[in-house]
Amino acid sequence: MLLPTHLAAGLIIGKLTGDYTVAFIGSVAVDLDHFFAFYKSHVLLKVKKIILATTSQDFIVNNQRNYFHNIFCFLAVAVIMLAVNFKVGAIFSLAYLVHLIFDALDDQEYYPFYPNKKLKFRGPIKYFSKQEIIFALALFLIFLLV
Repeated sequence: MLLPTHLAAGLIIGKLTGDYTVAFIGSVAVDLDHFFAFYKSHVLLKVKKIILATTSQDFIVNNQRNYFHNIFCFLAVAVIMLAVNFKVGAIFSLAYLVHLIFDALDDQEYYPFYPNKKLKFRGPIKYFSKQEIIFALALFLIFLLV
């Protein structure tokens, strides 16, 4: 899913929990592993190339969803966050989990046990499409209605 979808999820979780900052960070921080992919692909500081790479099907499948997009990392981060501060950890972990679920909903390959690629998901929502834009708009509408 694209950034607006994750932002909308963070806003909804923030509104429901009363902590927008933690919910927002939890819903978008997962995508920090994209920077590793940008660096490895030599496009890190080239905005136009990042935009092109982000919308390229091959780049997304092969590079972007790896280190922070797996169950093991999620569990480790959740346990640490919960141990440090239970309330903050719970909100952050919920936002992180929703991010992973949303990424599993789009039609790009998602490996929940990365680096093991034996199990993969492909969801019904086409990546970078009108479907995803409508999904994001629906989430923003939910945010306004909550």
